[in-house]
Parts: sequence; structure tokens; C-alpha cells
Amino acid sequence: MAKQPQRRPNQPQAQSQRKTAPAPARRTETRENIFTAGSHDFIFGRQNFIYMGIGLALILIGLATMTGGAMPDPNNWEPERIYSFRRITLAPILMVAGFITVILGIFKKRILRQHPPCRTTIRLRHELIPRYYSRYY
Repeated sequence: MAKQPQRRPNQPQAQSQRKTAPAPARRTETRENIFTAGSHDFIFGRQNFIYMGIGLALILIGLATMTGGAMPDPNNWEPERIYSFRRITLAPILMVAGFITVILGIFKKRILRQHPPCRTTIRLRHELIPRYYSRYY
């Protein structure tokens, strides 16, 4: 066991009675993440989600058409089971079509509805100025 240094009996114990300042109050900042950024809307619109869902369904159908092909008899080889049109041609076409549909669903621009400008007028500087231009004068 290591020796510990001895305390001096004449040393004041002010160090243990020292008062500490209270911790500064933390600022509560509102952090924005991808779900609450901006106008609280989703990144994709409804039509984008529909395209991505159709693409995912095509990919799953392609994978389902590719399954199977087990030989009932291990001594008998039947190439028609494995190399059929469904597994070699149809399933890859469905999967590629699904991936393309998902990519198009991701990159499709969302159409935002634009409200027509206000056509009412106000009198400002002795002129008739449309209201949507009044903020610049």
C-alpha cells in the first residue's frame, strides 16, 4: 500500500469551505432537424410516396417471381424449372422497373399550390398601387 502524504495540522481548511458560484443558466435553443425544419411539411408529397410504394411493390413482386426452382428429385435435373422465362426474364424486368419507379418517385418535384396575388389596391403616395407591391413603398 502506497504511503499517503500527511496533512499539516496548521493548514487552514478554507479550501473545503469555499463557496462556488452558481452554474450559469443554459440557453434553450430550438434546434431544427429534418422533421421540424422550415414549414413543418414533409420533404416528399403524396404523389412521391405513391410512386415509391408502387416501385417497392414491383421490387417485391419481382423477388417473389424469382423464388422457387427446387428439384423434386435430386437425381433428376430439369433445366426448365430454373431457366424458365419467369425467373430469367420477367423477374429482373419487374425489379428494374421497380427501382426506376422508386428513383423517379424520389426525384419528382413536388408541385406547390401558389395562391394568386391579391388584386385589391390601396392609396399610397397619391397613386393606386396593388397591395402586394405596397410593402416596398
